[in-house]
Amino acid sequence: MNKFLGFFKKMFLGVNTQYLVKSYIISIVLTTFFVYMKSTESSASAASFGAITYVLIACVLFPFATIVWDDLINTIMSGNFIILPLPIMLIWKFVKVLTLFIFSPFIAPFGMLYVYFSNGYHKG
Repeated sequence: MNKFLGFFKKMFLGVNTQYLVKSYIISIVLTTFFVYMKSTESSASAASFGAITYVLIACVLFPFATIVWDDLINTIMSGNFIILPLPIMLIWKFVKVLTLFIFSPFIAPFGMLYVYFSNGYHKG
């Protein structure tokens, strides 16, 4: 249990605090929206409990999924950027964040491994 908690401590210490705060604010907003939408449905069932559980897991893992995306795009673009009109950029950002949030339980383990190895935690 102590190694497990130590691993998560290393994960959070290995990421920039501002990046984590920004990602968790976005994640909490999305989680609040999804939980509110599920709670206002007329029928509360086991499926809604499962959906809320999934969304809460996605909330915790979202910053690590964004690490994967941001580093991948940074590697591909090699420091260059594309200027888009504001409406298109906002739509793109919304779709990107929503997609990363939905798939974060599947993407985040790669981000956690990336943080683990890039900070040299595997060396001891």
